[in-house]
Amino acid sequence: MNKKKLKSLNYIVLIACAVGLICIFLFSFVFAPAKSERISSEQPDKFSTNWILRDFESENDRMISLPYKSDASAGDIVTIMHVAPEGINEKSVLTFKTMFQNVIVTVGEDRVYEYGVLNDNRVIKTAVPKTHLVPIGNAEPGDVIAIYLSSGYKKYSGMIPEISVSTKGDVAASIVKSNGMSFVISITLLIISVILSVALVMDKRAEIDRKRSGYAFAFVFVTSLWSILSNPIMELVTGNVFGIYMSSMVLLLLMPILYLMHIRCFAIKRRLAGILDVGIYVFSVFMLTGIVFQMLYVMDFASFMGVTKVFITVGLLILSLIMYLAADVYSDKTIVSALMANLVLTAACVLEAVLSLFEFYRTCDGMVLTAGLFVFMAMIMISTEKTMAAQVTKERDYALENVEQEKSHAIKRLNTRFIFSTMNTAMNSVKAFSEEDGRLIYDTSVYMKYNMKTANERAMVPFAEELKYIKSYLGMQERNHPGLDCIVEDKIIDFNVPFNTIEPLVENAVTNGALSGDNPGKIVMRSYERLDCYVIQIVDNGSGLGPDRRFTGKESYRDIKKVLKKMCGGMIEVKNKPDKGTIVSVMIPKAGFEMKEER
Repeated sequence: MNKKKLKSLNYIVLIACAVGLICIFLFSFVFAPAKSERISSEQPDKFSTNWILRDFESENDRMISLPYKSDASAGDIVTIMHVAPEGINEKSVLTFKTMFQNVIVTVGEDRVYEYGVLNDNRVIKTAVPKTHLVPIGNAEPGDVIAIYLSSGYKKYSGMIPEISVSTKGDVAASIVKSNGMSFVISITLLIISVILSVALVMDKRAEIDRKRSGYAFAFVFVTSLWSILSNPIMELVTGNVFGIYMSSMVLLLLMPILYLMHIRCFAIKRRLAGILDVGIYVFSVFMLTGIVFQMLYVMDFASFMGVTKVFITVGLLILSLIMYLAADVYSDKTIVSALMANLVLTAACVLEAVLSLFEFYRTCDGMVLTAGLFVFMAMIMISTEKTMAAQVTKERDYALENVEQEKSHAIKRLNTRFIFSTMNTAMNSVKAFSEEDGRLIYDTSVYMKYNMKTANERAMVPFAEELKYIKSYLGMQERNHPGLDCIVEDKIIDFNVPFNTIEPLVENAVTNGALSGDNPGKIVMRSYERLDCYVIQIVDNGSGLGPDRRFTGKESYRDIKKVLKKMCGGMIEVKNKPDKGTIVSVMIPKAGFEMKEER
């Protein structure tokens, strides 16, 4: 990706996010209507039959059942009336939800409720979707309840919602019950995106694609916040219906920009990247245009969002085609994962648009899109996490490979051939005067040579080779501790063992066993053959603490067990008696046999 172009795109996204945050603040606090009512809780009892639809021109009233859609035009006032229901009390309210309609409610001669009317501020002139709670507790028997509805949009003019009678304390329960699951999911995704974003910032070790992951988490964060603000539960929490709606619209305009930036990070070819760049510029201008139109009242969000949803759906279709071509060309699993997520969201948008044309779906409006959006966000997060994990694993493997290479190069730089040649010369010179000193130099030379091989050696080796190394170690310990008695009974040596797995056990037996007391003890090492395996036995007369309880060798006891099990199916058996010693038996199975640990 061109660094200069990427830098300019990042600036655009930052500007869009900053503008979005400023607008959210303005809509929520500065431009918010003075009278913003909290929704109290009510359990609705349907009150949707025997309403009178008043026709003032023809004086031809009709009895209707709700919900109902009349033939009213934009700006027309639709009036419905009903006699006050029986059994109401001072806490009773009417509850219903309107989309973009102004509402006035009268009981008898008194106006008891109004919404969206007589707003002088052009920025907040348009009524937004709202759940209304209309107090009717003061109604007398026989009083007429009249509801006046009007909208500036043809689509919503004449739309009369279902109405219920409620008692305070139950509406909240009903709203939470209907929308609680999606609200919890949105909150969860929001928290996860924040945690992962913080982890991404704090992780200084992994060479991961921070831009791709960062934009993915930013998109999930904004989308989760949008779904939270779009949830009716937020009306219960804040009461600022206008601010919530306007903020959710700003976030909706910001979402395509962040998502395209995330997909932009996958682009390899300039042509594909150029198409995505154009999309980012277009949606950025589109977002700013929508905000300016709302501020200047050229076109409000309600009208602008109709165009936006079509625009986003078409954009997703085009993006799916681009990602399909990219996945087919590059065979990149991450692109394929992003494509599958994009197809889910595209299908949800198209299906939502089709279902919204049918009357039966009106009560479930947005359900398919919400479900698709949650699946989409989950897929994006899983894909991003898998990519990050793969990158971290790759980095770790690369680091380990470098360590191994450095170890190998370090040993090569030691000029081991010259060192061993010199030690051999010293051994021959010393041997003429002292057989024991010459043997010590020889044992040290063998021990050093075998230790240096550990940088590269990982395979099975003949036990005779491992035994030579062990004997050199025991010879050095006998010289350093004159009272130590080491006996090696090497009757059977014609089999293979994993490299450098037996010597650490011998070393532990010497350190924590034979040399653990006041006086040096005794070590006996023997190898013999059984019907199903070869056995290497290490016996010490120390304190009786086996390697599974205390192990101070250069390799951990668990690692040795894992290597034996993995490379040859071998196992270790430990028997110890306090103050009498420990017997460690290593069993290497013969071909066709399998070792099973006793439980």
